Amino acid sequence: MYREEVVIVRKIIFEDDDIQLLETSGGAGRAILYRTFFSKVQEQEEIVVNVTATELKLGTGGWDIVKAIPQAHPHKELKTDGHIMKARYMPNQHSVLSVEAQESEDHSLFHTPFSLRGKRVLLAELHSMLPLVYSLIRCFSASMKITVIISDEAALPLKLSEHMRILSKQDQFHSITVGQAFGGEFEAVNLITALQYADQKLKSDIILITLGPGVVGTGTFYGFSGMELANWANIVGSLEGQPVWVPRVSFADERERHYGISHHTLTPLQKFTWSKSVVPLPLLSISHQAKTLEEQAKSIQQQHCIKWVEPKSFQEELAGALKWYPKEIKTMGRTFEDDPAFFYTVAAAVFTAINQKRED
Repeated sequence: MYREEVVIVRKIIFEDDDIQLLETSGGAGRAILYRTFFSKVQEQEEIVVNVTATELKLGTGGWDIVKAIPQAHPHKELKTDGHIMKARYMPNQHSVLSVEAQESEDHSLFHTPFSLRGKRVLLAELHSMLPLVYSLIRCFSASMKITVIISDEAALPLKLSEHMRILSKQDQFHSITVGQAFGGEFEAVNLITALQYADQKLKSDIILITLGPGVVGTGTFYGFSGMELANWANIVGSLEGQPVWVPRVSFADERERHYGISHHTLTPLQKFTWSKSVVPLPLLSISHQAKTLEEQAKSIQQQHCIKWVEPKSFQEELAGALKWYPKEIKTMGRTFEDDPAFFYTVAAAVFTAINQKRED
């Protein structure tokens, strides 16, 4: 299915150098314009928007995507010195300067192999984990530098994410987009070179690998975006690093497969993760929830290292993180009050990544 619609720009809701957010006369009633591809538009202009996702009520945060501007528009050329193409063979394919490319000043960095020996790398499935991870790290230690690596199993344009627009203004925050994802502070061809750049060039204290908005699931054993975390863990382990998972935990999700530790965490850990990983979990005070986590953890404790974390280890920092972040942090539309176990688990993972020595 593909659908597009011609609409009129009613209002400019927001704009910066990367995007415009527009109120429109049709479709979902609002659209996002990526300034990588188009010059900014004005009110009352006619635009063409892709309405496929919003008509299916899927992803994009309820935004249509600007596909074209019929009226002739001078467009400032996007200039880069790179030759690596992103969104390859799509109408909006464009070149970027990849950190490892021949044109890059850092090209020589990648002429030799490297090791992540002793480096702890966080792995997170949901984009909603990102602002909480960063805010928690900041509350534990404001001087720590974090680099987030965004893979391409979900949104390709990183500027879709309001969280990224907020975090990119932080001095201690860097982003690298890999594969076909684009729009990070830095671009890389693959996860391995992104890890090398984050470690050797950016001197990151904490590295987080995650996805942009819009992960997918099909209600099947293996058909979901989070399966990629197994590959990430195996790569980190092969580089002698320590994979530290941010488990997806909920007791508010009505779907059985996501109750307690989601099967999106358990399945890749059980079936496809060969590298021994650290899996932090909070010690919950509600007895039936604690028992559920304990029973689920048994299915992976022979292969991986379960770390149980007392909430008192992170409670003050979690409260500070939720207060510090400029927007209310939600996951699947739920706040801390709605689903505290989710937030406790993310906090337990951050605490472990900062404090845990490498597990042999």
